Amino acid sequence: MHIEKNICDNVLFSILGVAGKSKDNLNSRRDLELMGIREQYHLKRRESGTEYADPAEFEMNNKGKDIFFSALSGSRMPDGAASNIARRVRLHDRSIGGLKSHDNHILLQQLIPLFIRSSLPENVVQALIDLGSFFKQLCSMDNCAADLEKARAHIVLTLCELEKIFPPSFFDIMEHLPIHLADEALIAGAVIFRWMYPIERYLLTLKEYVRNRACPEASMAKGYLMEECMNFCTQYLNDVESKFNRPARKKNDDDINKGKDFVLEEITRTQAHRWILFHTEAVTPFLNEHLITIRRQFPAANEHYVQRVHFRKFANWFKEHVINLQRTSSVLLSEEVIALSNSPSPSTKRLTSYNANGFFFRVKSLDNHRSTQNSGVTLQADKNLSIDSSPYYGRLTDIIKISYGIDIKYVLFKCDWVNPATGIKLDHFNFPLVNFKRLLYKNDCIGDEPFILASQAHQVWYALDPSGQEWLNVVDMPSRDLSLVQTNNTEEAGISSESMDVEMDD
Repeated sequence: MHIEKNICDNVLFSILGVAGKSKDNLNSRRDLELMGIREQYHLKRRESGTEYADPAEFEMNNKGKDIFFSALSGSRMPDGAASNIARRVRLHDRSIGGLKSHDNHILLQQLIPLFIRSSLPENVVQALIDLGSFFKQLCSMDNCAADLEKARAHIVLTLCELEKIFPPSFFDIMEHLPIHLADEALIAGAVIFRWMYPIERYLLTLKEYVRNRACPEASMAKGYLMEECMNFCTQYLNDVESKFNRPARKKNDDDINKGKDFVLEEITRTQAHRWILFHTEAVTPFLNEHLITIRRQFPAANEHYVQRVHFRKFANWFKEHVINLQRTSSVLLSEEVIALSNSPSPSTKRLTSYNANGFFFRVKSLDNHRSTQNSGVTLQADKNLSIDSSPYYGRLTDIIKISYGIDIKYVLFKCDWVNPATGIKLDHFNFPLVNFKRLLYKNDCIGDEPFILASQAHQVWYALDPSGQEWLNVVDMPSRDLSLVQTNNTEEAGISSESMDVEMDD
């Protein structure tokens, strides 16, 4: 944590050329002159005898600073991902200050590589992107030994590239310590279980226990003991809300369990029902059977035509097929299959926010009035759900809870999806860009697929591109729930946690 903070400060103040904090100063230029290297950076002398230094290639000019700070001040990250770094930016004097340790963590790994691409030369940008990628890999929750060994080999090359760019004074002990961090992670385990962030947060909790400033240690000990006693007692009070039984991050869950009743339109109902059928594990055998039937009916048709017919006719075929099986066959069908063969109830609930997969999602209409951004959604490839291999990016516009009878409920996200053919591209640094003026579905037609299951959604956030065009940068968000590493497999069917609990209780 502290290594990241020091490296981020050195990088940030050097590329901004902050007087007194930049590693590029007159003394460092004199060092280059004494060493006889990088003649372009040697000090120049005026006729009056004063010395001056030409700007280095890694230092932004005023136009580059304006682009960098404008993008930084306009960035809105998801709730809980970081503090509001935009408030630390002062556009009038092109400066930034008051950063905390976690701010440096976010800047080094995400924001600096994202927003310097139009402000610095390509070789400098690529080196800083590689530096941020190393720390991002190091702090990942799903690291494996092969990833860390690859990062260990790559950081050596990255530091060599930085030595070609920055002056020798840039490299104090902190800039050399990253070489050893991958080895440390291989021996001691994941960084997220060893860094100082939770300890420093708990130190704040201990400080709040102080009532008698003449005896702070005794106040902390007494406060800690009282809280432990209360926690022990509340575990025996099942009907009383406590920190052990209340929902996680309750302050953001106000809309999750309430919802507003409304009636589904026929088009929306058909779209949602079709997506549930095509992405529920219990229906998979019937999907395969219907495909075989279509191929037998149209032996000369190409695969595109077969899939199109399969897409249009499966819901009606599935309903009739289940009815026939119930009448003529001794095959026992599950309650879920029988319920899904019918259309969902037209009466449903509309939500404005929802927790899924360790992410907090909020519809875009609410995002427009917040300093955070929680409406970014991506649908990743999943071989179990037969989704196309290329990712889809969109914005969450609606959350509905569909019911099949009393016990079976599905939560679906309706999104504005960017057209993957014309609205998604990679820049020359392989950063994904999206354009929300190029949507996949512009008219609400019955054949559109705007819905996904809540269990399929992963969160991204969109940042302004430094070039100032209509394209937005896509930034992935890691899940905040460590328990989902083992429980995701139980949610493949897309049933909400609430409905799963109902089925288990029954």
